[in-house]
Amino acid sequence: MKKTLTFVLLLTMVLAAQAQDLEAVQKAAEEARKAEQRAAEARKNAEEAAKRVEEARKRATKNNRQVSNVPTEDFLKLVEEQKKMKEKSQEKRAGRIGRTATDSLRWVKNQMKLHTWPRKWFVGGNLATNLCVGDNITDHPPFRYFGDAMGLGLEVYGGKYFDRKLGARVGLGIHNVKNRVDYETVEQAWQGPQMVRTDADGNKIPLYTDNGFFRFMAMELYADAMFDVTGVALTNKFYPLHVHVIMGVGMMMSGNKSLKDPGALNSLEQTPFDPEKPDKALFYIVDGKTTGAASFESRVRDRGTHVGIAGRLGLMFDYRISQKLSADLELMTTVTDDKFEGIKFDEPFDILVKLSGGVRYYF
Repeated sequence: MKKTLTFVLLLTMVLAAQAQDLEAVQKAAEEARKAEQRAAEARKNAEEAAKRVEEARKRATKNNRQVSNVPTEDFLKLVEEQKKMKEKSQEKRAGRIGRTATDSLRWVKNQMKLHTWPRKWFVGGNLATNLCVGDNITDHPPFRYFGDAMGLGLEVYGGKYFDRKLGARVGLGIHNVKNRVDYETVEQAWQGPQMVRTDADGNKIPLYTDNGFFRFMAMELYADAMFDVTGVALTNKFYPLHVHVIMGVGMMMSGNKSLKDPGALNSLEQTPFDPEKPDKALFYIVDGKTTGAASFESRVRDRGTHVGIAGRLGLMFDYRISQKLSADLELMTTVTDDKFEGIKFDEPFDILVKLSGGVRYYF
C-alpha cells in the first residue's frame, strides 16, 4: 500500500512537472512567435523605409535635374550680351543701308545742283569797312585810334562766269575814308601851350582837343578778273563754297578833305599865303601872335578832288545759298598814287584796305 501511494505521489509530481514544462514551452513558443512577428514587422517597416528613401532619392535626383536646367545668372548675362551684339549688328547693317541710301540721295541732289545751279550772269552788292594805309599811318600807335580810322562804304557790281574757273565783273564803290595829320602837328603843335586862349575869367581854353583825323569821300570804278581756285579741281561735283583770287584795275577819285572835329581851328587866322612860295607852310595866329602850329591846309595840301589809276588784288569767299543767291566775304586791297588822301610825303603810293560782305544774285 505504501508502495502504491508512493508511486501515485511520484506520478502526480512527474505529471505536474511535465505540465509546468509544457506550459513554459508553450509560453516560450508564444514569445518566439510574437518576436518573429515583430521582426517581420520591423523588416516590413525597413523595406518600406528603404522604398521611401529610394523614392526620395529619385525625387531629389529629378529635382536636381530640373534645377540644373534652370539658367544661371552668368548664362543669362551671356545670352543678353549675345542679344545686344545681334541687335548692334542689325543696327549697323541698317545704318549702312541707310547711309548708302542717304549718300545716294545726296549724290543725286548734288548732281541736280551741278546741272541746275549754273553760274553765268550775276549782280551783287556789298557793305564794306575800310582802312586807309597812307601817309602818317605809322605816326600813331596801332589800334589806338582804330575806331576813328575805320570808314564805311557800299559797292555794287555785275559780271559773268565764262567757265568753272574764270569770271569777270565791273563795279562801283563809294567809301567814307579817314586819315590822320602827322603826330608832331597834332600832339605837339595843335595841342601845345601856344594853342590856347584866355577867357575873361583868365581860364586857359585849348583850341584843339581832337586826335587829328580828317575824312573824305572816295569813289572807285573798277574791272576785275575772278579766278576760282576751287573750280580748278577737275571733278564732276557741285561745290557750294568757292574761293576766288581777284585781280583788277580801276580809277580812284577822292573828294574834299576836312577835319572830323576842327574845334576852333577854322576860326583862326593864318599867316599870308605867298604865291611865289606855294609850298611854304602857313601857321595859325592866336591873339595876334604867330604860333609854331602849321595849319591843316599846310599839312593836307591836296584837299580837293583827285583822280588816280588804281590796281586791285584780293581774295573772295563765295558760298552758294540757293539756285539764285550766294553770300560773299571779300578782302580787297586797292593801290593808288600818293595824292589819294591829300598828303604827298615820302610814300610812293597809298593803299585802301577793304573788308566787305554781301549777297549775289544769279540770273
